[in-house]
Amino acid sequence: MPPRAGQKVVRSPQPPRTGSTKSPSPSLELNVAFYIFFASHLVAALYAPIQDCDEVFNYWEPTHYLNHGSGLQTWEYSPEYAIRSWTYAGIHASVIGIWKMVPFSSKYTEFYFLRIVLALVCALCETRLFSTITRTINPRVAMFFLMIMAFSPGMFHASAAYLPSSFAMYTTMLGFSAFMDWRGGLRTAQGMFWFAFGGLVGWPFSTALVLPFLVEEAVLAGVTGQVWDAFRRVLDGTARSFIVLILQLCIDSFFMRKLAFVPFNIVWYNVFSGSGKGPDIYGTEPWHFYVRNLILNFNVWFILAIGAIPLLFFQHSFRRQSTTRQTLLRGLVFVSPFYLWLGIFTLQPHKEERFMYPAYPALALNAAMSLHILLAYFGSSDPRDLASKIPAQLKLAFVSVIVLGAIDFGGLRTIGMLTAYSAPLKVYKSLQRRGMALPGDTVCLGKEWYRFPSSYHLPNKVKAKFIKSEFSGLLPGEFSEANVGFGLYPGAWLTPPGMNDENKEDLSKYIDVDHCTFLVDSHFPGTTPTEHEPAYVLDTDNWEKVSCESFLDTAQTSTVGRLLWIPDLPIIPERHRRKWGQYCLLRRKIGSSQYVPPQTQCYLAAFRDLFELAQEHWMLGSCRQPRYIMFLSCLCFLLINLQYLCALHSILVSDLRTLSIMDNVKLWARHNCHPEHVKTAAVHLQQRIKTDPNPFLYGLLTLLTAIWVSTLAIRRFRTWRIPTRPGTPDLEKPSSSKFKAAAREPGVWIPHPFKRPTAAPYPDWSLTATKPLPYRPFRYGPKYNVTMGLRTMHWDDWIELDNHYPKFHALKAERIVERGTKCCYTAPEAFDGAVELLEELCDYLPQRYPSLYRKTDVGLDNLETGESFNVVDRPLKEDPMQMSARLVQDDLAIMFERPNGQYYLLAGAILLAGFWRLEDKFGMPLSEIHTSGDVPQYKEKLEKGMLNFFKRVMPDKAVLRNNYFIQVDDELAWSSSIGGEDSDGIGWFTAEKNKAIEHHWFRSERQSLRRLPRSGGVVFTIRTYFHPITEICEEPYVPGRLASAVRSWGDDVSKYKGKERYQDVLLEYLDRKHEEQVANGLDMEKEDDVRSYPY
Repeated sequence: MPPRAGQKVVRSPQPPRTGSTKSPSPSLELNVAFYIFFASHLVAALYAPIQDCDEVFNYWEPTHYLNHGSGLQTWEYSPEYAIRSWTYAGIHASVIGIWKMVPFSSKYTEFYFLRIVLALVCALCETRLFSTITRTINPRVAMFFLMIMAFSPGMFHASAAYLPSSFAMYTTMLGFSAFMDWRGGLRTAQGMFWFAFGGLVGWPFSTALVLPFLVEEAVLAGVTGQVWDAFRRVLDGTARSFIVLILQLCIDSFFMRKLAFVPFNIVWYNVFSGSGKGPDIYGTEPWHFYVRNLILNFNVWFILAIGAIPLLFFQHSFRRQSTTRQTLLRGLVFVSPFYLWLGIFTLQPHKEERFMYPAYPALALNAAMSLHILLAYFGSSDPRDLASKIPAQLKLAFVSVIVLGAIDFGGLRTIGMLTAYSAPLKVYKSLQRRGMALPGDTVCLGKEWYRFPSSYHLPNKVKAKFIKSEFSGLLPGEFSEANVGFGLYPGAWLTPPGMNDENKEDLSKYIDVDHCTFLVDSHFPGTTPTEHEPAYVLDTDNWEKVSCESFLDTAQTSTVGRLLWIPDLPIIPERHRRKWGQYCLLRRKIGSSQYVPPQTQCYLAAFRDLFELAQEHWMLGSCRQPRYIMFLSCLCFLLINLQYLCALHSILVSDLRTLSIMDNVKLWARHNCHPEHVKTAAVHLQQRIKTDPNPFLYGLLTLLTAIWVSTLAIRRFRTWRIPTRPGTPDLEKPSSSKFKAAAREPGVWIPHPFKRPTAAPYPDWSLTATKPLPYRPFRYGPKYNVTMGLRTMHWDDWIELDNHYPKFHALKAERIVERGTKCCYTAPEAFDGAVELLEELCDYLPQRYPSLYRKTDVGLDNLETGESFNVVDRPLKEDPMQMSARLVQDDLAIMFERPNGQYYLLAGAILLAGFWRLEDKFGMPLSEIHTSGDVPQYKEKLEKGMLNFFKRVMPDKAVLRNNYFIQVDDELAWSSSIGGEDSDGIGWFTAEKNKAIEHHWFRSERQSLRRLPRSGGVVFTIRTYFHPITEICEEPYVPGRLASAVRSWGDDVSKYKGKERYQDVLLEYLDRKHEEQVANGLDMEKEDDVRSYPY
């Protein structure tokens, strides 16, 4: 019977001993047991390979973000889904934070420090359970438990793994200890707390392991009549668990800036998410997966664990000194958690090895009790037992072979795993060497993305990037690194772009391999390269090996070689030997794409770094030693090899500005201008000067003369230059240097000092009387020219408002409520740019339209609607793009450049587009936005000019363009004639053909493009003018000119604009109206006198 509070507790009955004269089982001091546990797990912490990419991307990377402000982000951490807890990551980040205070700490040592701490925690929990088993069951059972836990391959991986399932394993051991130890009274509340702590903070499903102990509590309460005491203990445990839940809820909600119940979200997604979602989309396994896996990781111990319940019943029913019912009940409670866990997860289609981690202690306990029962029977001296007739030496030999064989098998498998798969933890060590990698470098991952050991293995400000491989699922993105005005850890609450819970590939996660400084790749002789997975290791023309390690070729190695460690000895048959491939860290070779003479490259790198050094460090009174030494080293090489200076003249300035050459210059300089070369260069220089000083003196004199002449010429040029009024540039030709940005790395924007001129008030502007401007941007045929059609914009004319503003404002507000983030969204990395746009509007609108907007200290007020906009408080009340959309009649979009040189749509408020949806284009690069929309002749005539324009446009230049469409319905926001707004298949093919002319509307867009000076984003404002065709055809010259323009469309333009669906009715009407105007005296010769493009 369970003891009452305050009663002396008698140890639970033990599994029976076979004779009263038998000596007590040997026991082990707790400190010795702890040392054994910790020594075993310390080896795992230092050498065990990471088995699951989930450990890296879902736990190491978020922790790296908390510790260092950057990291890779999976969709699970998006606030939209919130199925990973920041509480769990925060606990571990705090542990690393302690180590960061050590002077010699680094990211690399932080990784191993945390693993050692995890190994220590695991050893402490095991020691606690070992102690409880010694007291509660039997010291010999505890010895077997220690042996299984310390020497099994399964525990080797689970003990130091940074996984919620390992965390739940730790708390499971503490929970077992609490429920098993009845000294001083039942510890139900304590046991419930540990299971709840592991389930809520770690893995919610692990709480299922508490069920057998709660059933025992209920049975004992019913048998003993102590129902109230049992209820009080359970209530106490529930209250403690609830405190854990509240703390976790507060922490996660703080990080995500919304109420986040992560344990519920995890269970909901994994159990109730429905088809097309949930864990099954990541792969399923047959029912015997765990049987095979546990045999590999625990060998004979798993067989013994499965036999625990039958052996308990055998002991209770057939042994002479049978156990009591209470002993049987306790024994069943102790061994049933493993059966429960194995049964639950065997029924789940999606299976992974780590899902078994919480039950490993239960497996070890089951196996230890089974072995104890078997040994009690084998050691029997009762002549009636068959075992007593077996010689003692034979029994000892049999048991020793089984036990030692299990330990040896586990050791061989552990060593086999260490030697076969540890390469990913080794090759990245080379990056830690001084001068090997510099800030801004990228380490690219292709087919080896899932073996990446985390950003803790990369030097500071060196980032991992993905390149396309045969994998077609969703890869991680990056946590937002915004650090101004966003509070603590904005990456935790800003919704990242391109995420989904259906494992759908997001192409924006990739960069081009040409932008990779380093590349991690593997090569196996029996593997055939593919288009997306070429043999980079063998591409010696473009890549050089920095570090390579052997990696087991599982395709060529036999089953035995894959499972166990096999020494590479001549006596081992060839078919059983392990076969190896290469796992390499590669560095891009210099000149792999375009050749530049080495001394020229060094010259450029040296003087570029000299400029950066002066700009970044001399003004601060300090310098960075590596760059300073790099400059001196390169300068030494130049002075030694003066004859190569003439190579500078062979390179065109335009070529030097190209990305590929500058990348090569940077790489060559890093490779050759190493600090170690300074000493060598200095020795060579001294010898050269001693033997023949003339070249040195002549070279120095030539250099000084060149500098003097250049200075004199520049001064004369400035004196003679006469300022002239600049003409309007042709914005589609790259000849104007005024639109060229300063040399910079792709994806890196240097804030520009430009400030928009103060806008003059719009003359006589009225919210009721100012009509929309009559844009009619179509020209006479017979030829329709496909061009960007850019023209210079006067800064006063940036935003146009008119008496349609109330209608637009109301429609936008309605759309924001109905469509939300489908129409207005900002990627985390674009947040600063979106805020900058909002601030620009708050500055411009009160200047241009003072009768509608009034500037305030925190933003502006809308005098018509009574709205007040506060753009200072953080967080903002709504998405900054959504807030901007409420201020103007335009749709808004911002494109940002990424390191691959492409511009991506990362912020938008597209509410009245008519024919396209933000959700379809968001996150796409500029080219894909146009090609996915089948823009006519984009590749042939527009792409190059558009990309060049985006690269060179500066904040002090803004441009305009116009376009037009015909629409066959009167819906401004979305043209339902091409399909429903939420339909998958939309297009002109759904539109009704030749509707009455009353249904034809003229849709004209005025677009402005400008670059934001602080963030570098390129802003589109898209103002739509929407009028019935019958209305604009009352204007002189419009019907004839529009008819001619429509007839001039080529087949591709006609298809794009849907001409086939309305041309008959439209052209017949336009021709008739044109004839009426001519008949009424319209003078065609005077058209140019009364109108000009785009009116």
